[in-house]
Amino acid sequence: MEKEKITFEDFNKIEFKLGVIKECFKHPNADRLLVFKIDIGEKEPRQIISSISEFYNPKDVINKRVVVVSNLKKATFRGMESDGMLMCASLPNDADVELLTITKDFEAGSVIN
Repeated sequence: MEKEKITFEDFNKIEFKLGVIKECFKHPNADRLLVFKIDIGEKEPRQIISSISEFYNPKDVINKRVVVVSNLKKATFRGMESDGMLMCASLPNDADVELLTITKDFEAGSVIN
């Protein structure tokens, strides 16, 4: 299903930053959710929750450089707060998911545009 077209101005509101995953663990109250602590160049790492546990082992993502939507409004998933979104590529019907990663050694918090 194709989504509604947005304007350049709408797209320009989204803030993408490079994040470095510092911690990752399974959500204590949800099998499909992983809880990430991600350095995006702020004083403290951001907590972001994502429903990708069937595709990733928490220990395998530590230090990956990922694409984060950093200005998304906070949300709560099963009692835990999420402050951002990880960008992923997925096959139809979510048959497979891959985190969008950055291979160059750019600094955490670098703007992606």
